[in-house]
Amino acid sequence: MQLQFDASQVAKEQKASTVGSAIVYTLLAIVLAAVLAFLIWKLIKNKVLKKRAQKVEMQKQKETLALFYQYILSFYEVIKFTNQELKNFEVSISTHPMGEIKEGAKRLLYRLITRDDFSYSFVKNEQYKTFVKHAELINITNCNLWDKKIPETINYFKEQYELVPLGKTRDDYIQLVQKSISERFYNEK
Repeated sequence: MQLQFDASQVAKEQKASTVGSAIVYTLLAIVLAAVLAFLIWKLIKNKVLKKRAQKVEMQKQKETLALFYQYILSFYEVIKFTNQELKNFEVSISTHPMGEIKEGAKRLLYRLITRDDFSYSFVKNEQYKTFVKHAELINITNCNLWDKKIPETINYFKEQYELVPLGKTRDDYIQLVQKSISERFYNEK
């Protein structure tokens, strides 16, 4: 038996072998790239997730601070309006009896602390513990006794009110709150 050497047959086999090798090397490169990408992701994953969580937390703190400012403005405007009503009150002469003034203040303050965003944003937040304490105190104390029983609470709201940044947003919000107070103080709605 004699082996015949066929050059065309050898060229076809080499070509098939080269194509097969290219496919194997390509698949191997893809697998290697996937493994490297996985390892790199494992190394930087915690940093990326931590940075993302910090961004979310900072945004939440910013929104909570803006909400805090709104609450401070609202509480203090209710205090100012109530104190003005108490100052103008005269027994048997005033258009509104003392009971209506006390009830109006209590109703508006109660609405503030029973809003969903109040408990969600402030009650379990250690940073706003003092605010929550004073909000609760002013709610359980009759308005005609604020100056005698809780002057530190009234002073707290006044100081916080003065710390709210000045600007158009503040002014617009105060006008909105004042309008709401004057409409709802003596009305049950």
